Amino acid sequence: MQKKFFWLLGVMVLFTTGAGCLQFGNKAQGPMGIYQSSDKGESWKASTAWPTVAGVKSISGLNVYRLHNDPSDPKAMYIATRGQGVFYTLDSGVSWQNIPALDGKFIYGLAVDPKSKCTVYVSDGQHIFKTTDCLRSWNNIYSEERPDQRVVSVAVDYVNSNLIYAAVLGGDILNSTDGGKSWKITKRFGFQLQYLISDPFNPGRVWAAAYQSGLYRSDNGSDWNDLSPGLENYTDANKFYRLVLNPGKKDSVFWISKYGILKSDDAGNNWTEMKLITPPGSVNIYSFAINGKNQNEMYYTGTILGEKNVHVRSTLYKTTDGGKNWVTKKLPTNTIPVWMLVNPDKDNVLSLGFATL
Repeated sequence: MQKKFFWLLGVMVLFTTGAGCLQFGNKAQGPMGIYQSSDKGESWKASTAWPTVAGVKSISGLNVYRLHNDPSDPKAMYIATRGQGVFYTLDSGVSWQNIPALDGKFIYGLAVDPKSKCTVYVSDGQHIFKTTDCLRSWNNIYSEERPDQRVVSVAVDYVNSNLIYAAVLGGDILNSTDGGKSWKITKRFGFQLQYLISDPFNPGRVWAAAYQSGLYRSDNGSDWNDLSPGLENYTDANKFYRLVLNPGKKDSVFWISKYGILKSDDAGNNWTEMKLITPPGSVNIYSFAINGKNQNEMYYTGTILGEKNVHVRSTLYKTTDGGKNWVTKKLPTNTIPVWMLVNPDKDNVLSLGFATL
């Protein structure tokens, strides 16, 4: 049952379809893990070094689910994996370490306290774990007792570190006002949730994305605004892939769906379509990033899957003029690009996570 769920979730949500200039054979499969570019996507290098007591190993076999920046440390980044726990770097990807306590777990959600980098929350679906001593020890602060449910995302408020949010697959929003000591359900949406994120520019604001029911915003953690009506003008725009808050502009948000990429500059009340090389609905987009220091620089990837969801090809698309023109760039491996980040300090550095079905 669990394997079937993972397969369906992977097909529907975690990956995307894109068209591009680099093609691979159906049977090909290469490294996964993390690749980094220090020249804004022109060239790539694997970021794989994993020093251990037994020597330096490689993380090229990591099946990436999501990447997470540390809001207070541009050199720190976390990898949430599909069944291989959490890996992290404190030196911008020069080297990586794992967290033994989380080995073997599918990591659905991860959030770093914006005010205390040593406080991190992680969800493996059935539990939420918390560390306050820089990953050394972990406490189980929430258990989901319903066997058909899982915690798919966690978030920490950017001003009040005691205010924690969590989204449950079946549609419940959990809220803790004491750093995870106690929890209550503040909203029951009644449909499948996929992602939840707190807003760095607006204290108390949190966003929740559903797989086929659109986008919702709360400005106080309890009352929710349905932003889905603004998406209805775009075919299949309710079929969610990614939600990206603009790191350089307040109230600016990008909604990535089966349709393509939509942008809002008024906190999701109104949407405009970004004109892409790929026609609307023709590709699925699994990773998108914008340079917080230069709003004209944006990136997205497109992936095409063939029979039995075998990877056919993926391409990186880049714009330097705010989306008026796009160019294509080759990717470094023939696995599927699923999550991209621009380094908030050195904006020439991109990190891109890869996975397979």
